[in-house]
Amino acid sequence: MALLVDYSSSESDAAASDTEPEAKKFKLQAPSPSTATTGQDKPKKTTGATNTTNSSPYPPLPSTFHDLYASTVRVSTRDDPTLHQGRKRQNPHVAGHWPSHLYTEWHPTTTGTSPEYETLTGLLDELSSSASAVAPDLDLKTFLTSDLGAPLPLHISLSRPLSLTTGNKDDFLDAVRAALARGPEIPAFSLRPTGLEWHRTAESARSFLVLRVESVTTPTTTTREADAEEGAAKRKNRELTQLLRRCNGVVQSFGQPALYAFAGGGDDGSKSTMDVGDAFHISVAWSFEPPTPELVNITRQVFESGKTSSYRDAMQGMHIRVDGVKAKIGNAVTHIALPEAGTKGLLGL
Repeated sequence: MALLVDYSSSESDAAASDTEPEAKKFKLQAPSPSTATTGQDKPKKTTGATNTTNSSPYPPLPSTFHDLYASTVRVSTRDDPTLHQGRKRQNPHVAGHWPSHLYTEWHPTTTGTSPEYETLTGLLDELSSSASAVAPDLDLKTFLTSDLGAPLPLHISLSRPLSLTTGNKDDFLDAVRAALARGPEIPAFSLRPTGLEWHRTAESARSFLVLRVESVTTPTTTTREADAEEGAAKRKNRELTQLLRRCNGVVQSFGQPALYAFAGGGDDGSKSTMDVGDAFHISVAWSFEPPTPELVNITRQVFESGKTSSYRDAMQGMHIRVDGVKAKIGNAVTHIALPEAGTKGLLGL
């Protein structure tokens, strides 16, 4: 059973790029002011972490702002891997079809005493440096930062990359809204990262560096009722599992493939003993390089210790707030809010 979304190496604009912001090579080169004016100084290497200060006088942008600019500008009318870091689209673009995706979004903090964004970029920077001896061709590309060095939101998938038609995309969005509002309430909840792993996808020929997550929200009466409804009283990541079941139901009703196979049986009729709650993850970087045992070992060492402190310990204190589901259809992103615990449901009933 595949536990991660197998993005094809092309789903650059239709899937991977539409569902994961356009990535760039992790180590940046930014020209100094004198370079910009005279062209005489050599550019200095910087990382995304150094582009963000902890004393910014400006408040963070609201999450809805990012919904307006969630897609990169289309610069070609044909599939061109050179425009997307060598990735190739598995399913060529078809006029009248809309690449779509369901997911939750996380904006790592960039201010405060322990900025999450700084911790994550520090992790990738140290891993890139430490892995150079065993994987000189790693060429680690991050999902944390845009081409201009701005922090980007990360996400947890609740669907595979989908393809909707012009005729059914509006009905699909209505069906997702209805499914999330129907049945026992799923209130907003929090997660935390628990591990760092590599996953190689056969279709895309890419290796994804992912953070595993787990729920840190104490179950309420309504979530226990939802657990009973879906037979998941002790399931890890109960809230994500409930959201996934409802999203999968809608996706399959529109003739699209479900995400993940639940314990007890896969979509193809095969049996599985894996709990789908273990499959949820956040992709933070990727590479074409296969994850060799040496690279896997270095990754574990960096995550569990680090040069100055344990990244595992730092991430145990992170709280990833999930207050809604994002439905991305083409370039349009719709935020479907989850109710706060103890408040009225999605329809106000």
